[in-house]
Amino acid sequence: MKVMLVINPMSGRHLAPRVQGLAEERARSHGAELEVRTVQGPGDGTRFAQEAVSRGFDRVISAGGDGTLNAVACGLVGTRVPVAVIGLGSGNGYVRSLELPRDPQRAMELALTGEARPVDVCYLNDRLFVGTAGIGFDARVAAAFERSSRGAWNYARIILREVFSAQPMRVVVKANHETIEEQVLMLVFANSREFGNGALISPGSRVDDGMAELRLVRKPPFPALLKAFFQLYAGSVDRSPYLRSIPAREAMVHQAGVLAHLDGESVEVGHELRFRLEPKRLWVVR
Repeated sequence: MKVMLVINPMSGRHLAPRVQGLAEERARSHGAELEVRTVQGPGDGTRFAQEAVSRGFDRVISAGGDGTLNAVACGLVGTRVPVAVIGLGSGNGYVRSLELPRDPQRAMELALTGEARPVDVCYLNDRLFVGTAGIGFDARVAAAFERSSRGAWNYARIILREVFSAQPMRVVVKANHETIEEQVLMLVFANSREFGNGALISPGSRVDDGMAELRLVRKPPFPALLKAFFQLYAGSVDRSPYLRSIPAREAMVHQAGVLAHLDGESVEVGHELRFRLEPKRLWVVR
């Protein structure tokens, strides 16, 4: 078996050398041929994954955060070469959503020996995401997080700092032959169930059920904010009166802003968005 390890050394608080060592040791143990490629800049993960496909590799291991996985998935989508995921990022939303091992040793064993199964992928304006995307508040948080030091506590600090000053944003959503206009704190496109760090924005979402959830979240008044945060981390956000969910495979969205995030990576997308889900387009080792 030929395996390519695509590793992001900026992820995981210096875990990258240990993970590379684990990969080399376990590959030898299983008689696998391993090639290691190191991400040094934007686009590297996609380019490496495309190279793995063209050179006949049997699987690609993405070792990094959700952004690294996104880049690798862009190079593998539509092919039969699967991706295995070692979560080294700050949030690891996709790893948590799929309940993959977070211990590096167990994760590496699964990456080399696990079975690959097809999952759904989604797009905003033809830009792929595998887990969650969003506009409004969570997009602003993603942009601020990219400019700061990483870590769960810093992520929580940014959320608390931003949420008090965040203003509602007008969105118009056309989905399932309906048009919905709302003033929202954020609109989340959920293919998987969580942002990362245990924040379950769409507890019922599954990556292989052929359907996404569009989660329209209104800003709670100040006294209800703490309860809203508790519900987000307790997996009970569906009980919130400030959330509306729209199951959809495709939608057109107008937003007052221009930012979005795709798997936690901030991007500028403009006011008009086309969302679509493509079922069973990526193979993931699970």
